[in-house]
Amino acid sequence: MDRRVIVPETGLLPHRPYSPAILVDDFLFVSGHTGAHPVTREFSDDITEQTRMTFDNIRAVLAAAGADMQDVVKATVFMTDMSADFQAMNAVFRDVFPDNPPARSTVGVAHLARPGLKVEIEVIAYRRKGAST
Repeated sequence: MDRRVIVPETGLLPHRPYSPAILVDDFLFVSGHTGAHPVTREFSDDITEQTRMTFDNIRAVLAAAGADMQDVVKATVFMTDMSADFQAMNAVFRDVFPDNPPARSTVGVAHLARPGLKVEIEVIAYRRKGAST
């Protein structure tokens, strides 16, 4: 088994004891990412903007492993206010995955890592043959 830690181009590691992603053979397990900017750690109050930035952060991790959004096979979405924010998050999700979207679970949670964060998304991807890091 080939197991490697994947760090996006920003080179920033999380402030907590986990890796941005782990590549095991051709499976990529991407930790939960939020809508916080990877360098400044700032984020918008708007769920649409947070969801877009979340996917930008995920794209950076996927790219570091030689993968992209088309390789995502499973997504788990964590939200602090599903009744108010689900439709807006879902619209961004639909834009990111317009065809053949991945399997998905959406879970309501009381809080995320920092006050004001509204969405966190983790994904599992399977790199297509010929991909390299």
